[in-house]
Amino acid sequence: MSRSLIVFAPFLSGLHVGYGNADSCPTILTDSIRAWDALYKSFKSYRQCDDGAIAEGYSESVARILVDRWNTLPYLDRLVRKDADFRRFVLNHVDATLDITDVQKIRKKALEQCPAGLRGICKDLGKQANFALKEMDQTGK
Repeated sequence: MSRSLIVFAPFLSGLHVGYGNADSCPTILTDSIRAWDALYKSFKSYRQCDDGAIAEGYSESVARILVDRWNTLPYLDRLVRKDADFRRFVLNHVDATLDITDVQKIRKKALEQCPAGLRGICKDLGKQANFALKEMDQTGK
């Protein structure tokens, strides 16, 4: 039995758990993504990179699209209805790393400017914005 472990141990050391490794992460600035389809494509290709500075860049992209291009919310809703992981990704990036003004705008738009038929995504965005604002308040941001 121990012989099997010795034989397979070299192979196990090369395995990567998850979607990939940091070596496959892009060096592009994720905060320059300004459309849901581009963000979705990046998410599908590089979700394993969603950490640190790259995660903050994704948060900035989510904020910019929501704040500056709120009229594209129906397209986001279509994407997230098909991909629950992308829904979680977008919601998780409405976070305390963002500028407080952007989070407040997202909350206000979700509460006051929700397009017909999109109450679910608006409700979730509003809740996430509230959570981010509470976290900002606790950390003194």
